[in-house]
Amino acid sequence: MMNTTLQAIATKALPALSGEQVTYNAAKNVFLSQGYTSAAGNMYYKAIRLSNRLLVYYDLGQGYAHTFLNGIKLFCFDGQKAQLIAQKYWGGYDYRIFNEQFAKDQSILLLCNFLSGQLKAQGAHVNTQEVFSFAYNMIEETHRKQLA
Repeated sequence: MMNTTLQAIATKALPALSGEQVTYNAAKNVFLSQGYTSAAGNMYYKAIRLSNRLLVYYDLGQGYAHTFLNGIKLFCFDGQKAQLIAQKYWGGYDYRIFNEQFAKDQSILLLCNFLSGQLKAQGAHVNTQEVFSFAYNMIEETHRKQLA
C-alpha cells in the first residue's frame, strides 16, 4: 500500500501530466504510462518517479534489443499542480541505452542547474557542493520505496 500523501499527489499530478493511465510497478518502485507502439514496432512509454516535492519523468523507448532513454523531465509539485522545471532530450543518433545510474545522474545535474539558476536570480551564493548534495537528496527521495 502506497503512502496516502504520495497517492494523493500521484492522483492529482500524474494523469494531468501524462494524459493517459499510469500503473505502479512495486518491484521497480516506478509508475509506468500505458505507452504506444510505433509503426516500426518500438514501444514508447514514460517511467515516473516521485516524492512529495518532485516528479521525474523518463521518456523511454523499447526497441528489439535495448531500452532507450529518450529524455528526462523534472517537475516540481506545489501541492496543487506540477510545474516543469528542467528537461533534456536525446534522440536520433545521440540516443542513450537506458541505464538507471546514468538517468539518475542526469536528473541530479538537471536539478543542480535549475537550483543554481534560482539562486543566481535571487542573488544568493551557495557552495556548489551544497547545491549538489541538496539535489542528490531530492532525487534520492524519488527512488525510495514509497510504502505505507
